[in-house]
Amino acid sequence: MTRIRHALDRGWPAVLLATLAVGLSMANWFAFSRPAGVVAGIAAIVASSSLPAPVRLGFAALALGAAGMWWGGLRLHELDRSLLVARIGQPAGAQVVVTGAPSRSPFAIRVLAEVRRFDGIALRERVLLELPTGRAPPQGAVLELRARPVAPRGPETGFDERGWLERKGIHVVLHASGSWRIVGRRGGIGGVGDRLRTAIASALALGTTGERRSLVTGVVLGADEGIDPALRDAFKASGLYHLLAVSGQNIVLIGFGVIGLAYVAGLSRAIGHSLAIVAILAYALAVGWQPSVVRAAVAGCLASVAWLLSRPSDRWHTMGVGAVVLLAWTPRSLLEPGFQLSFAAVAAIFLVMPRLRPIYEGYPVPRWLVEVVGISTACGLVTAPVLWVQFGTIPLWTVPANALAEPAMPILLGAGLGSAIVAPVIPPAAVAFSWLAGIAAAWIAFSARLVASLPYAQTSSRALILSLAGAVAAAAALRALPRYRRVAALVTAAALVPLGAVGWWAIHPPPTWSPPAGLRVTFLDVGQGDGILLETPQGAVLVDAGPPEARVDRQLRSMGLRTLAALVTTHAHRDHVGGGPDVLRRLGVGQVIDPMQPGVGLDERDLRQTARLVGVPLVPARVGNTYALGRLRIRVLWPDHAGSRDEDPHVHGTVLLASYGSIDLLLTGDSESTVTRSLPLRQVEVLKVAHHGSSDEGLVDLLGVLRPRIAVITVGANNDYEHPRPDTLAALNDRAGLIVYRTDENGRVVLESDGRSLIVRTDRPVR
Repeated sequence: MTRIRHALDRGWPAVLLATLAVGLSMANWFAFSRPAGVVAGIAAIVASSSLPAPVRLGFAALALGAAGMWWGGLRLHELDRSLLVARIGQPAGAQVVVTGAPSRSPFAIRVLAEVRRFDGIALRERVLLELPTGRAPPQGAVLELRARPVAPRGPETGFDERGWLERKGIHVVLHASGSWRIVGRRGGIGGVGDRLRTAIASALALGTTGERRSLVTGVVLGADEGIDPALRDAFKASGLYHLLAVSGQNIVLIGFGVIGLAYVAGLSRAIGHSLAIVAILAYALAVGWQPSVVRAAVAGCLASVAWLLSRPSDRWHTMGVGAVVLLAWTPRSLLEPGFQLSFAAVAAIFLVMPRLRPIYEGYPVPRWLVEVVGISTACGLVTAPVLWVQFGTIPLWTVPANALAEPAMPILLGAGLGSAIVAPVIPPAAVAFSWLAGIAAAWIAFSARLVASLPYAQTSSRALILSLAGAVAAAAALRALPRYRRVAALVTAAALVPLGAVGWWAIHPPPTWSPPAGLRVTFLDVGQGDGILLETPQGAVLVDAGPPEARVDRQLRSMGLRTLAALVTTHAHRDHVGGGPDVLRRLGVGQVIDPMQPGVGLDERDLRQTARLVGVPLVPARVGNTYALGRLRIRVLWPDHAGSRDEDPHVHGTVLLASYGSIDLLLTGDSESTVTRSLPLRQVEVLKVAHHGSSDEGLVDLLGVLRPRIAVITVGANNDYEHPRPDTLAALNDRAGLIVYRTDENGRVVLESDGRSLIVRTDRPVR
């Protein structure tokens, strides 16, 4: 009791901040605005009475918690107001302000924006603006355009866009049609932030180009939009993605840098700390509203304020204030992965660092190495559950990755921020600083790629993750036991674990494969992607493995399959090869037949590297190659060569003709009629519609040549690309006698044949 009283005497501000943060968080689930306000008022009155200190502290905490719930309810009510929801589907003229950095895809430019006027009505509502491909507007630009509000997509597409936007207070995606024009720039505090951001980015670009420039900008400004997607994936797989978010390290360098410059200039420490606060706020304004930015900026400012007021600074208090600021503005920040990862990692650092120092003292080990390994381990352990829940994967080699990359971070940040400071005064020095930051960025990129290329760099295996979690829990439990009981506990565990495994195996036997009597073709439901399984009594061949999140390996194992004669990939896009590495790791595969396209992304590289690691031969898919599996004959109709780096992978994708008796199937991958019309085609019974039902001007003529009875579109529900396109559906529906199946509507589509007839069944009936 004495220890608790002592802790409360020292940590009562943290207790009050925590209860306020909890109250703000609870508003996400409980809408008690008015009752919460009444409770807050009564508890506050009681807390001001002459009761004992612990009791008054309890009532004060209750008052703050209730007040937080009341305020959170008000904020959520305000954030949920949307005038554009009532105008969904109605195009009109609009004036919008670009409030974020644009991100590009092959099909659109997407950027956060604020609508100032819609159809002549003045309003202020945040939206996700979607523009046609081409040039992207700069942050802060005021645009005039014609646009149509649409509802965000839900979780059925594999990504819950609606939930992601709702956490930001956005309820509408604004689709712009046609051209747009810039009519001005925003002013006010947002305009100041835009100009600061532009100035910093310009300084960072003075001595860097290409990948180094985008990476330096990403680390200093927390913007990863310009980073190559393959490199961004390498950062995620290696556990270094946190380096692309602004952290306390950035704020510490700015604060101490400004205080140091003030000292050199002969200014007092009070002026130095005041200037540090201004610099930190300016930097946060330039970077933008992000959980890690707000938390670090609040901590930095409070540290300087504490010095100015001659008051002690407590790291837990500053972290609590940062959480309260974020939650008070947007209570749904609690549900953001960035918020959860940032605060979990910082809490782990606060808990681990004081305990690390006594351990390495007296040992000939560099202090920086011990701290990097200790902090990386602690952060990796506490953030692993968040990564698993939010993204379904965990990087396993995060500790060595951080040990490699972290030494370069102070150089990159120091030189990058130094270039921004001296650019207006000494441009040549800014060039040198920027160049040095680029060198550090190159090392960090090398570290990310090296670690990402290691086996099992990033795992989504539930069994492995649960095993690691169990091992950590077991180690903690063993450490808590008295020494004399540890040996007995180990012996008991060693006896029980195999017994439990045998019992589980007996209760849950693995599924066994039921081979077909003839040919069975299964169009797997993989969302937006392809995964086609061809089975005969002699074995199975998989054509494409879908995106990683579809877990095609699990689907195959649940069907009892343990081996594949071959894995055929049509081209090097994530939605076709992303699940391939897991298939190679969890099933025995005879060979990988791949078009071997150059300039591939991380998923294709992972596929090839995994094939080499597990000893599966890579065979180029080329015109004329033929493969047999019992009565099944698979002939490669295309490509004739791998193509070049600059060409669309679809142009040199694998096109297959699968024949079983008198039944033929044309499997086109994403290669549309521009490719297939030049091939030696004949009538087929089944057509796999190219590119998930994308627009294809030559489809009508192609159908005239092929005359299929069945067409299958492998496509994800409510996908980003609006596949299948209306013109493609119209061409298919206009073909007399053609039955169309879609995996987004029918689920898994299964065709069975004896070589003469076809039987089709689906998870869901044809509409």
